[in-house]
Amino acid sequence: MTDPADRDYSRSRAVLMGTWGYTDFEPAPAVERSFDRMRDLLLDPVCGPWPEESIVPFDNRPTLGTTQVELIDALVEATDVAFFYYVGHGIYDHRERLCLTVGDTRIDAHYTAATGLPFEAVRDAFRFSRAAVKIAVLDCCYAGLATEEYGRLSADRLPPVSGAYVLMSSSAFETSWYEKEVVADAQTYFTKAFVDTVRAGIRGAPAGLTFDHIFGVVADQLVENGRPEPGRRIEDHAAGWVFARNNAPDAPPEPGADPDAVYREAYRRETKEGVERLPVITAMYRAAAEAGHTPSMNRLGQIAEGRVQARMQGIEPGPVGGAALLEATQWYTKASEAGDPVGPLHLGQLYEEQYKDQDRALYWYALAVRRGNGAARERLTGLEQRIRLGVDASRQPGGENDEEPEPARPAPPTDVTVADLTAEVLRQRWLADWDGMEPLAFAQCLDVLTDACGGPYGEWAALDETERERLLTDFTARLPRKADLASAARRYHEDVGPGNLRAHAAGLRRRAK
Repeated sequence: MTDPADRDYSRSRAVLMGTWGYTDFEPAPAVERSFDRMRDLLLDPVCGPWPEESIVPFDNRPTLGTTQVELIDALVEATDVAFFYYVGHGIYDHRERLCLTVGDTRIDAHYTAATGLPFEAVRDAFRFSRAAVKIAVLDCCYAGLATEEYGRLSADRLPPVSGAYVLMSSSAFETSWYEKEVVADAQTYFTKAFVDTVRAGIRGAPAGLTFDHIFGVVADQLVENGRPEPGRRIEDHAAGWVFARNNAPDAPPEPGADPDAVYREAYRRETKEGVERLPVITAMYRAAAEAGHTPSMNRLGQIAEGRVQARMQGIEPGPVGGAALLEATQWYTKASEAGDPVGPLHLGQLYEEQYKDQDRALYWYALAVRRGNGAARERLTGLEQRIRLGVDASRQPGGENDEEPEPARPAPPTDVTVADLTAEVLRQRWLADWDGMEPLAFAQCLDVLTDACGGPYGEWAALDETERERLLTDFTARLPRKADLASAARRYHEDVGPGNLRAHAAGLRRRAK
């Protein structure tokens, strides 16, 4: 991801359109303040800043006039980023198409499309543009209609790094809200939440904020306060495009920061701060680990095992298994492969205590000893003695000293095939795109797959919940990359075949038996 401060916006265009004075609608001063705040945000260093000559304002136009022509002119000039923002009244015409209003837009459905700017015109302007990233942010009533039927912003043939992102303040037939003038500096709720979130930053998020990061916080805030739930539509790589720097005081370090310094700061926080700061601390360790810092890799392994959280809470760590055990193994293995003397010690402990594989434990302890790790020498000597004396035999279920069965433990690696371990490692790497959060990964995959398979009014809508779950599981088994999730979903639908979703789900059920 590119830092906005390092991006050249001279090849980008941001069209900002807002209307707050009307003939057929009530005036909306809150819209003017929101329009100004969005413009100020783009001009702020947190977003780059954008140069003024790259921002094209369509502010409070009394009539449509040449707006559509000017819109095409502006977006055609963009070869990097094409950004469109609208705030004001949204209305739909007799064909249920979204129209963006200007001063003299008429409420009568016969004249709506003739006196307002149909979103189809905005979509066409985007299609004419050669911009690699195309963003539309709509703060108006019925904004969700922007993704109905003709939802794509991109051309049919996409450049390799392209993508489109539509952010909507409301669903297809839901109004958007704004603050009344009794509120000081009244604004529209959606733009206010959006701008405030970007300016404040997001605790625990990466150094660069994408629209996905911002959307999650804005959506939660609006729903919690009883406002309409916003929506989004993502195509190809736009989800990974960085819109702003993270202003949060505890944001992870910028790419390229000294790994040793990052590690020291993360460790200081780990020893001084509460467990609620663990996500931020983890992100800092991860940033250093990705730069090859082996002590940070070991700390990430300890976090995966739950040991760091237990220490921060002053409790004993609980059992570890499943994905957490595999993640810890992966981080310790990376550290060991990089020549670290501590990683093999941790691996030896995992294989001895969790996997119950003494041979592998001896191997890793011996490697740590050869690298000068004194603690590993004690572990190696102790394990060798227990093996000679047969001490471990009494700990197995059914042994003479056994008073009650041991709790279930992960199966030793001898019971797991190499293919199984490889598949799980690949799956964990896939989840890393979503910071290891499986529910978030599945939720985004479901959202994109739903759109690719016809949306809420197409073939997908005809499926029952069980069929949808089978198809989602089948799709995620392909491990689609987050960067091109939308194109992967379209390919999946094409591979299954339009009209064949139900039959394919039935086939998946038969194969599972």
